[in-house]
Amino acid sequence: MKKWFYCVWAVVLLAWMHSISAQSLPPFKAPNTNYRAVTLGNYLGELNEENANLKIRRLSVDSAKANAKDAGKPYLSPILTYVRGSMYTQAPYSGYTSPASNTLGAMVTIEGWGKRSAREAQAEADAKHKLAEMITESKAIETEAIFNYIDALRTKLLWQSYQEAIDGLKQYQAGGSAQEAEFIAAQKILANDLKYYSYGLVNYLGKADSDLILPVGTLNMEPQNFKVEELIAHARENRADISSGQAAVESAAATLEVVKASKNVDFLPGVYYTQTPPYSSSGVNYGTQQSFSFLVNVPLGNGLLVNSDITTAANNQAEQEVNLIAIKSKIVTEINQTYLQYLSAKDRLETANKAFNQAKAGKNSIQGILRFRDAEYELFDARTVHAKTLILLNRLSGNFEVPNLH
Repeated sequence: MKKWFYCVWAVVLLAWMHSISAQSLPPFKAPNTNYRAVTLGNYLGELNEENANLKIRRLSVDSAKANAKDAGKPYLSPILTYVRGSMYTQAPYSGYTSPASNTLGAMVTIEGWGKRSAREAQAEADAKHKLAEMITESKAIETEAIFNYIDALRTKLLWQSYQEAIDGLKQYQAGGSAQEAEFIAAQKILANDLKYYSYGLVNYLGKADSDLILPVGTLNMEPQNFKVEELIAHARENRADISSGQAAVESAAATLEVVKASKNVDFLPGVYYTQTPPYSSSGVNYGTQQSFSFLVNVPLGNGLLVNSDITTAANNQAEQEVNLIAIKSKIVTEINQTYLQYLSAKDRLETANKAFNQAKAGKNSIQGILRFRDAEYELFDARTVHAKTLILLNRLSGNFEVPNLH
């Protein structure tokens, strides 16, 4: 029982210490601007629902899916015919009578072998490709928005850091000093920068008239260790652009099959029914006459003699395959380069943390407050670079989880 009590007490103590740490900076204030605090997770949720580009992509995907449902239906193209006649404007001789028959006809198209199945496969591949393109664009927009969010959060944290220094100077009766005036001027610039970044965040949502976004967090992301080989392997299985490239190859291959199938000949069978009313001619009476006719049309288009469309479709498939190979090759370069950047960012963060902790221990004088503010400024910059590089490395390797900015 005691052991359980001590464990609970330890958890409560750690939570209390974390809350004290998270609340150590003064609150951000902007009297003339309306902000609403939004976590990164909630912001990305809004972005995926409200972003105009993604809405357009979703509509395109819905259209492609609807087209795929109907693509497998036969194209009968029925033709109905009615003929009245023959009627002469002038009788060829005296006493000639025109019977003026009525003819009804119907004709349908029987598609050439393989056209229907190829068309259905092409429509399904196109729908899959459009879905993959939408996912790829959504991840790219998310990454841009995350970096914008981090820039805004860094700006807010720096404003709070200056405010903390201003409050510290006042404790030593250094209020109204040149140093305080410099900090206040820096705050005005940072407040303007934050507004700039917040407008960018709102723009991703397509809500120009809404309150500005106020980011939440401290950018204190834990450093991580990676193996480049594992990152590359994971990227090849989970990258959105890989899925989009593969879908493009499949769509091009399906299009090639449609072009090949278009060479197959269609058949247009038809039936005609003719009724001739009773009439008399040259003194001879004729009764009602009825007859049926059957016919088959075989249209022979120029496509049977031209193969340039097949060449074009085959080349398009080859282009998509080359592009997919290039994407897979680019992954290796991107991850290796970003990994090197991350190692540097991690070293910088470690150095900044050490300098921050040393300066924190000496916050008992005016000079100590100034040194601490400089160290805190560098710490927030180091956290910003570390967070961006870590997020980019994760996303380049196909890990699209929402980052925790603490």
